[in-house]
Amino acid sequence: MRLLTTGAGLMLALAVVTAGPGLAADGPAAARPDPVPGWLDSARAAHARGDLARAAHDLEAAVSDLQTRIGAQLAAALPPPPSGWQAEAAETQSLFSSGGGLSVGRAFTREDASVNVLLILDSPAVAAAAAQFQPGAPLAANVRRVKVAGEEALVRWDGGTHSGDVTLVLGGRALLQVEGDGVASSDLLLDTAKGWNLGVIRKLLGL
Repeated sequence: MRLLTTGAGLMLALAVVTAGPGLAADGPAAARPDPVPGWLDSARAAHARGDLARAAHDLEAAVSDLQTRIGAQLAAALPPPPSGWQAEAAETQSLFSSGGGLSVGRAFTREDASVNVLLILDSPAVAAAAAQFQPGAPLAANVRRVKVAGEEALVRWDGGTHSGDVTLVLGGRALLQVEGDGVASSDLLLDTAKGWNLGVIRKLLGL
């Protein structure tokens, strides 16, 4: 997957580089030299001499590496599949075309039913979802407020289609959602949502 560089992407790169080892990958990969500072220095130098194409290339390389690393770390915080369900590999995507940010998701399937877990980071979609959590915000008739691991969450359920979702917003930066289609009830979605590792997400995002 090719990740495109945006202004927000450069800010992400700078923020992660200056954040120190807290966002470095665990295990053997943590010992490898971090290429990002070199790419940022190269981009600055290229920009200073007017080589904008090289500057964009180096920034794109830095953002791609950071998003890959952050995506892998956030993937470890996704809920596990419900018992008896098949899990697909987690996927990380840049949200450049949607205003910036990053998404990490994973799909679970069982016969004709599906459950998708999705984490969206630093995207306009987070602010849009957060508006529903404001005091007095109107909710649709099939949406109710609940608590998931101590956090306020919204549950939407359509009994006619056996579909719905559970949504949380953390710190105004992360949108966490569990979506289900063809499932027996919203209980499965709530049980799955309880599997989010909120502590890991908060630590990675400095919340």
